[in-house]
Amino acid sequence: MSQFITLKKKDSDFASYLLGTFSKTQLAMPMTTMNLDSPEETVTFEIVDKSSIKKPSALHIFFSLIKFQNLFLILLPLFYVLIKNYVDNRFRDPGTCLIASVGMLFIFAALNIRNDVNDHMSGYDRVNIAFNPKPINKGWITAAQASSLSWLLTLIAMAISIPVMLRQPEEARVIAVVTALVFAGGLLSKNSYKNQHWGEVIFFILAGPGVVSGYQVALGAGVDTESLAFGILWAWGIQFLVHLNNFNHILTSSQAGIKNTMTNAGFNKAKKMLIGWWCAFIVLWVLYHYFYASTFWSYLTTGILIFWSIPTFVKISEISSPLGSDLAEAKKVGYRNFLLMCVLIVIEFYWYLGSKNDWFTF
Repeated sequence: MSQFITLKKKDSDFASYLLGTFSKTQLAMPMTTMNLDSPEETVTFEIVDKSSIKKPSALHIFFSLIKFQNLFLILLPLFYVLIKNYVDNRFRDPGTCLIASVGMLFIFAALNIRNDVNDHMSGYDRVNIAFNPKPINKGWITAAQASSLSWLLTLIAMAISIPVMLRQPEEARVIAVVTALVFAGGLLSKNSYKNQHWGEVIFFILAGPGVVSGYQVALGAGVDTESLAFGILWAWGIQFLVHLNNFNHILTSSQAGIKNTMTNAGFNKAKKMLIGWWCAFIVLWVLYHYFYASTFWSYLTTGILIFWSIPTFVKISEISSPLGSDLAEAKKVGYRNFLLMCVLIVIEFYWYLGSKNDWFTF
């Protein structure tokens, strides 16, 4: 028979139940959360034995924690930097860039895990538990264990950054700026970038210009206008995914008092904002290609991207209510649209690489 307990935020053992440290043999699974982020916040837990929870392999849990399926979000900028600088004859220090890439993978994993811990403790995931529950919500790992793993991966990333800074001293300034932005944006605090006024802006800087600049400097190529332009384009696309995800559970987040761009806008305005955001991305795509790409690829990729974006616009505009499955379907369509854009980037820059190496000469 299941055992339930309701605790208030002011109770002394409230945090230990959320962290999973209240018992060595039992877990507290959050079922309902009321009055989120207020002194009167209460959570009803279901107490279960750890032995009763069916878990996948440790590797599966780890990949789920680090969002392995989203690894391309930092690997595609690396692909861009490598190809761009090779074509421009600025491929100066690939060894250091490779080391930096490994460090980037560790920090990516660490921040993803930290984000899950923050969302669990702040209640963001607890009020949206019906939408793709994460390993902590499933009881596969406790929040305390996930937090420790996040710090371990962060320490490894810091250790890896030492030889990078020694070989490319300018990288130290990039890392210092990124670290300052992480703390300024509250990415390591309970609210994360989802629930702060400037958090989304700082996340935008980190996800695009920050990542691309880090790779550029590690490669010994320095930061240039083109790489920053691509970083802004890339960050704009990633922010679209963030808005799309927040829009997917705008109702439950709004009811819980969670503040982000989508909940602040409200359902109807959020729909228009999503469509406008992707339209602005297409404009940025055109501008980037106008200044830095060939005429052929500018027209070809822009035409394909606009044509492929139409289903996303239609799907979002047709949603009449925040209830039902339409929001989830819109998220899938929008995500596929983003993936197509990534494919276009890979094909285009692979062509530039092939052209430089005369692969297409017959």
